[in-house]
Amino acid sequence: MAIRRQGKARLRLWLWVLGLALVGGAAWMVATRPWQSRPLVVATETLSPGTVTQVLAVTGRIAPRLQVKVRSAVSAQAVQVLADEGDRVAEGQVIVRLDPAQPQALVGQAQAALEAGLVAEQQAQATLDRARALGENTPRATREDAERALVAASNEVARLRSVLEQAESQRAQYTIAAPLSGVVLERTIDQGQLVDTQSQLFTIADLDTLVVETDVDEIYSARVRVGLRAILKPAGDTITRTGSVSFAAPTVDPATGGRAIRIAFDEPVALPVGLTVSANIIVSEDHAALSLPRGAIVTAGGRNTVLVIEGGKAAGREIDFIDWPAERVIVTAGLAAGDVAILDPAAVRPGQAVAAAD
Repeated sequence: MAIRRQGKARLRLWLWVLGLALVGGAAWMVATRPWQSRPLVVATETLSPGTVTQVLAVTGRIAPRLQVKVRSAVSAQAVQVLADEGDRVAEGQVIVRLDPAQPQALVGQAQAALEAGLVAEQQAQATLDRARALGENTPRATREDAERALVAASNEVARLRSVLEQAESQRAQYTIAAPLSGVVLERTIDQGQLVDTQSQLFTIADLDTLVVETDVDEIYSARVRVGLRAILKPAGDTITRTGSVSFAAPTVDPATGGRAIRIAFDEPVALPVGLTVSANIIVSEDHAALSLPRGAIVTAGGRNTVLVIEGGKAAGREIDFIDWPAERVIVTAGLAAGDVAILDPAAVRPGQAVAAAD
């Protein structure tokens, strides 16, 4: 009898456990409804107006604002070289003297010829003065001949003066002076060297005003103009500096597809010429722009599409945007503030049930 009572108690216990399991399962079924398809949870971004800055990142090098390559206008031997690399020179300072023997000889000849011409002019003037002093006792033809002789002598003197000036000007070319105040960056001439008109003797630059020289790809070149602000970071320098575009070439180089620009520093800097500089040119700044990550856009068949959540499902929207080399792009049409864009469109198909991740 005791065994029968124990069996009935065990049966009642199992029935209670089974009942609890059935109730728990039913509760789970009601709560989760596994027979219904659940929406896919996706990463999203809700669009809202904000400040968006378009920045064009380029790499350039430090260069002097003004730089001149010095060449000789004549061919001769260098007898004196009066400047070296690193020297600071003033405008008009003599930096090279060439052998002036040949032009000096021409000056001497021109001076001698002028002196002879002046003597002839004086003689012609004296002859005319005598003819005029004799008055009516001198034949008219004689006076006219004397006048013509004086005019001819005066014209010859004028011509000889010009010859002398030309010879002196040519002699001056044998003394080469600095065309601007600055620092000698390069010297390619030594004393005793024979130079010609093709020889580059010096490179002189004004290092008091340095700029960054670079170029921008022709795709974005139309957006660059003089006056745009820039953030500059020289290589090896932990401090960023500010500047602005001071020059933009009017043409694009057909060989490189780049438009040359120069960026001036707001404050003077002391940096070596040729140093690499990273520059971020601020092309535009919109304080009420709609933007989203570039990865949210699907481009196919010449159309740009973004998936948004509409009524719990993924829906495609064709958009227009400003194509710019940046992580985020500015949307100009197709989306509005408050739209919820799906950030990973590759993981979702249009019409699929989706929900935004928390």
